[in-house]
Formats: sequence, C-alpha cells, structure tokens
Amino acid sequence: MSTEPAPRVPRGVRRLLLGRRPFRGGDRGGPLLEFAAIFPILLLVAVVSVEAFLAFVAAERLESAARAGARAAGTQQLAGAEAAARRSLPSWLDEAVVTSGVNDHDGFYVQVSHRLPIVFPASGLDLTLTRRVDMPDV
Repeated sequence: MSTEPAPRVPRGVRRLLLGRRPFRGGDRGGPLLEFAAIFPILLLVAVVSVEAFLAFVAAERLESAARAGARAAGTQQLAGAEAAARRSLPSWLDEAVVTSGVNDHDGFYVQVSHRLPIVFPASGLDLTLTRRVDMPDV
C-alpha cells in the first residue's frame, strides 16, 4: 500500500467542479453598461453605411441610364433617347426626371435626376442626384 498524497486540485477548478460560482467582485453588470453605451454609436454607423451604399448605387444607376440614353441619342438623333434612359432605370428609380437635348457642340445630351433615396427620412436630407452624359454628333 502506497502512502503518497493525492494530487492537489487547483482552487478554481475545484469550485467549477463543485458547482459554485467563483466570486467576480464588483464587475457585475459592467459589460451590459458598456454595450448600452456603444450600441447607439454602432447603430448610427450601420444606418449611415446603408444610406451611403444606396446613394452610391443610385448614382451609378442614374449614370448608366444617362449613358444608355446618350448612346440612343447618338444613333437615333434624340428620337428614343429618353425612352432608352427610362428603360435602363431600375424600378425603384421610376420617378426619375429624364431630359435630353442638343448640347453646345452640335451633339446630344441626356440628363437623369432623382431625389436621393433615403431609407430613414427623419434625417432631413433633401438632395437630388443628377447625372448628365454628352454625346458628340457622329
């Protein structure tokens, strides 16, 4: 029979094994307060990111529609420029104002304008995006 002592179990492991919670001191509720302080900032960053993304997508779509209209104006002499620009707009930009005409260099232009699409209108921004493409007369 051996008389060597049993291996010693560290105090923290013993508490976990016995089911007692280790004493945490005075930090109870601290992480919740930190989250409550940071959450509005995170929410604001997310909202601004979504708004900026939609603004960039709308600007790109308006530019693409103006190019399509100018291309049609160059080949059809303004006859189908506005219709071509409208066809290339996505449905969420249906209210866009499309104008076309003759520019100063005997060419054609197509201009597409739309209000900045805002998801949360409480921000008070009332901006208009406008894209104009000039096409030389070829």
